[in-house]
Amino acid sequence: MKRFQFWLVVLVVFTAGMIATFPTDGLVASLLARLPPDAARAVERIGSSHLGLQGLTLDDVTLRPRPDAPPLELRSVTLRPSLLGLLRGRGGRPWHAKVHGCAGTASATFDRNGDQDVVAVEFADVDLVCCLSPLQLRDAIEGRATGNAALTLSPATRGASGVLGLTAARWQALGVPRNLALRADTGTVHWRLDEALHIDDLALSNEEFSASGTGIVRLPPAPAVPEVDLRVRLQPSPAMPQAHRDLLNRLPGSPPEPSGARTYRIGGPIDAPQLGMP
Repeated sequence: MKRFQFWLVVLVVFTAGMIATFPTDGLVASLLARLPPDAARAVERIGSSHLGLQGLTLDDVTLRPRPDAPPLELRSVTLRPSLLGLLRGRGGRPWHAKVHGCAGTASATFDRNGDQDVVAVEFADVDLVCCLSPLQLRDAIEGRATGNAALTLSPATRGASGVLGLTAARWQALGVPRNLALRADTGTVHWRLDEALHIDDLALSNEEFSASGTGIVRLPPAPAVPEVDLRVRLQPSPAMPQAHRDLLNRLPGSPPEPSGARTYRIGGPIDAPQLGMP
């Protein structure tokens, strides 16, 4: 028993020494070299890196998808392989990643099933202002996002689906006063992705209205901007102020239903959508 304890201590000390002295700079450079060129160029800065029992952690990471775009600051990114995946010769799959950034957290699992790469993502309490800043959207969008996504990639096809939950969300179109911006205390979006992003079920609500809708976001090759095409039915509540009712009545949309609900179309470039007739 004492001999076992001795060798256990030796193993722990050896492992700790390997972790403490491992050349993480070379490991980070190797990982970046494996990324697609555009993704690798988007990594502008890594403040520090260290290897521990939780995996390889990168601190103070700055991403810049385009040279003229604002940066995306991440507090930390941690990558960890599966020990069983290493022992079984599966390249460490499934790999696990965790990100602290945009005032929230996100975790992901990367695996392979046959010829398909499978990615599962969960995120919580993500600040939309921080995360959307690199897109330089014309309209102001605020709120917190929580949800999940599943992505599959193969040589022939790709697909994804997920759920996005929103809290304290606000969309203020250019030229619209802040007090007339579209707000949603809660919201849920069920979506799926193939060659386009399909909005299968959209639901938003606050004390003034409830809304539901469906639509599509077409994804042309870069550098073209994605095009959005949504149909949204908005039902006012008795608590809606008259100023908001007057604004909705002036907007192009379907004739009012007996309940007062109207349907609107949101279409055009995703960085500058417009309201129109459905």
